[in-house]
Amino acid sequence: MKLIWCTTRHFGKDLCATTQVAIINQLLSLGHEVRVLGPDVPGERYAWEHVELNQSAMKGKKASSLAKSIAKYLKEINLEEYVVFIDWPLVRYVSPIFDKNGIRWMCIDRSPPADANLFAKLQRIVWKKAWKMVASSLNRNGSCIGGMVVSAAHQHLIRNKFSIADERLCILHAGVNNELFKPNNFETFGTPLKMVYHGKMDRNRGILKLVLLLDALENNGIEAELSLIGSGDLDTHLSNLSKSKPSLTFQKPIPQSDVGNMLQKHQIGFLPMPNIPVWTISSPLKRSEYMSSGLLVLGIKHSGHHLPTVNNNLGSYKLFDQQTFVDDSVEQIQKWMKEDNYAELSAEARLYAEIHLDWSATTQSLGNVLESLEE
Repeated sequence: MKLIWCTTRHFGKDLCATTQVAIINQLLSLGHEVRVLGPDVPGERYAWEHVELNQSAMKGKKASSLAKSIAKYLKEINLEEYVVFIDWPLVRYVSPIFDKNGIRWMCIDRSPPADANLFAKLQRIVWKKAWKMVASSLNRNGSCIGGMVVSAAHQHLIRNKFSIADERLCILHAGVNNELFKPNNFETFGTPLKMVYHGKMDRNRGILKLVLLLDALENNGIEAELSLIGSGDLDTHLSNLSKSKPSLTFQKPIPQSDVGNMLQKHQIGFLPMPNIPVWTISSPLKRSEYMSSGLLVLGIKHSGHHLPTVNNNLGSYKLFDQQTFVDDSVEQIQKWMKEDNYAELSAEARLYAEIHLDWSATTQSLGNVLESLEE
């Protein structure tokens, strides 16, 4: 099947494009042809057709200007043989082209607006408009075939808010390339305990709880080191903290190709994002990367941090209530250290990633949707 993906992602510098690259590569492995239309091309080699189109650099004008470029490009090709994926910021602009011509299309929602600023509030208006257009096309038997979401909670939100049936919403959890991420070689916890969080360093992501946890561990006689890798609105605060606190390391983002090697040097990974709507529908990429690297995971308990399979009782993956996260995490770490079975727990995490979180597994749902279209 021939696919076009209209995207806002900057493949050259956007770490979030990691997911998109993995999905595209899986589609290629299934025999599909993929053509990407976007604002730039990847900085590394790629195996699909990628068309770079003009986009305004002005904030607030990026999606509309890119959409105009996409619309102009689409006039030059025969669309009848394609199924089209559209990132939600572009749906309002380009989906009418496909509805008008009877071209099957799908809304791709890998990242609803997550920030807490004014621009994010404006983005939420665009996000709602996109899903309303999906619902409208489906209700009038237009050419939309549905949408892609990242979790069951995300699916339920879209279903309830826009009256779109579950079967029209393909869940594609964040996965991992288990060939690129390798398990660490720690046999025991040792001293100091190596802990890590990587991602955006924004205040609304619960990062400061991790600093409190580091203090609590030290107050309980546990020598530990915390690495925070990323950038955001906490940069200055974390930089100052790290200068006065030797056990805290803060560094700017690293290339995605280096993340696997970095994680191998750690033993525990964190999911501190709080129990608020934007995170309860998420599917964090770092979760899959932690587990593939054999890290034990501690996080805040909510639906966005639940593993994608049901009835899980992993000793290596523990979620706690937001209010008691620090105390519960200290207690859990003390328990792990007392039982002294790090290697066993690490192997458990890696095995789960191999079976349930490899991109070949998480993209199966999308493969099934495309297969049904060929029947």
